[in-house]
Amino acid sequence: MTVIPCVLCGKDLEQRADKHKKPYFVCDPCGTQFFVRRKQGIEKLEELVRALRARELPMRARARTVYEIGAILAEIDGVKNEINKLDNRIGFFRPDTERVRARKLLKTRLSNLFAELEQICKKK
Repeated sequence: MTVIPCVLCGKDLEQRADKHKKPYFVCDPCGTQFFVRRKQGIEKLEELVRALRARELPMRARARTVYEIGAILAEIDGVKNEINKLDNRIGFFRPDTERVRARKLLKTRLSNLFAELEQICKKK
């Protein structure tokens, strides 16, 4: 299946064929229609599709990396919030040993998350 982005909104457009088997695209949200009628245009469309496919895999890999980084950053925020909650509930004169232990484990988790983030950022 051939897919190209809409020139106005960027939505993926699936290639269709008319009764003469010539390609065209329709963007439902924008209402734009893109018809390719001549031989040179069809050849240029095929070149564009090949170029987009060649870039698709690296773009997906980068998108996955960005997603991983976002997930780690969200978890870091959550762990920091939990540490702050425990800090406020441990007690000063008689520290709750279970909460102290939980805080220590959360700090270890935080350190591991930063190491994981560092490893992702060091990859090429």
